[in-house]
Amino acid sequence: MMQDILQKLADQWIGYKIWLIDFVGLTNDAMHIHGSIMILFVSAILLRRRPDSLWCWLIVLIAELFNEFADFHGVAPAEATIDAAVHDLYNTMFWPTVILVLGRFLFPPQRKQRETKPDVSRDLADEAFKEPAAV
Repeated sequence: MMQDILQKLADQWIGYKIWLIDFVGLTNDAMHIHGSIMILFVSAILLRRRPDSLWCWLIVLIAELFNEFADFHGVAPAEATIDAAVHDLYNTMFWPTVILVLGRFLFPPQRKQRETKPDVSRDLADEAFKEPAAV
């Protein structure tokens, strides 16, 4: 059942991918590079995270793995090889990985500082009497 759904999605994706490459006029390698950066930044916007977030990087990886699944089950025999898959994986994941690693080292996430609360409570029992107690 799940295999059938994935196969239908893969078939639709391959058709769209071929149309997109023809429409844009870029090579397959360039499409992997540009597509990965686009997916990285769109996922950062949608998830409201920095582009160097591991979650955004994982979304790019999942999209690329699905793309390779589609290539292996698609109509382009030149794309259905391990060498082509590794090449595409490298092209797709190179810049998102650079952004992930360098972003974390060069621009570490800001930690939210907690408000410093005074050690003394603001309970009335801690305050001195202003007038002596009447008996």
